[in-house]
Order: sequence, then C-alpha cells, then structure tokens
Amino acid sequence: MFAKAARWQALLRIALLLIAGIVASACSATPTIVEERIVDGLTIALERPAQPVALRDYSFTATITNAADQPVDATLVYFDFTMPQMEMGVHQPIADRLGPGKYGVRTIYSMEGDWRITIVATIDGREVRAWFDHPVLPP
Repeated sequence: MFAKAARWQALLRIALLLIAGIVASACSATPTIVEERIVDGLTIALERPAQPVALRDYSFTATITNAADQPVDATLVYFDFTMPQMEMGVHQPIADRLGPGKYGVRTIYSMEGDWRITIVATIDGREVRAWFDHPVLPP
C-alpha cells in the first residue's frame, strides 16, 4: 500500500513540475528590438518582437519624440499590419495611449512571411507615417 501511495506522489510531483514549466515559459518575456524612423522632424520608434512567430500574441509599442527628444502626443495612432507581397484584408488596430508620446497595441500575425508595420499618427491635424519591415517565422 505504501509503494502505491509513493508512486502516486511521484506522478503528482512530475505533473506539477510539467505544469509549472509550461506556465513559466508562457509568462516569460518575449525578446524585443527597437527600430527608429525619422519623419518630418519626428522620431518614431517601434518596439516589436525580435523574432515573431505566426499565430502568437504580441505587444507593439510606438514612441514619438521631437528633435529635442521630447514626447509628442498624437490625437490618433493606429498600426497598419500588411504583407506587401500579397493582397489581404485590412488590419489596423487603434493604439492605446500608454503615456506621453507612447502608444501600444496587441495583435497576432495571421501567417508567416514578410510583414510591414506602418505606424500612422495624427499630430496637429497632419498624418505622419513610418514603416518597418520584418519577417515572421512559421508556427
């Protein structure tokens, strides 16, 4: 009887370790990179996943600053996710304001391939666009 209980405890420990490992890997931070573009005297920086994989959820952050490196607030910011090599539907999530000059969205890449993110910001009634190209890996 004691051997049977010890075996169940060992199996339970293994199961708990596996679950803890899965939770830890799911909660780990995705490595990111920051790219910058200068448009009309503004610097638009995009923080994005370093090596994104299709069908996974990611965060994207855009930071807009002026020539004096001061944050610039926009009345509207959205991210336009496209694949330049193919016709596809429109995917343009409106960004949440995260702080002065900082905007973010969460989204999933629908497929692998070469993607372009265009950040579109309305500042003082004019539209400013900065684009960033990168590959997305297969799931």
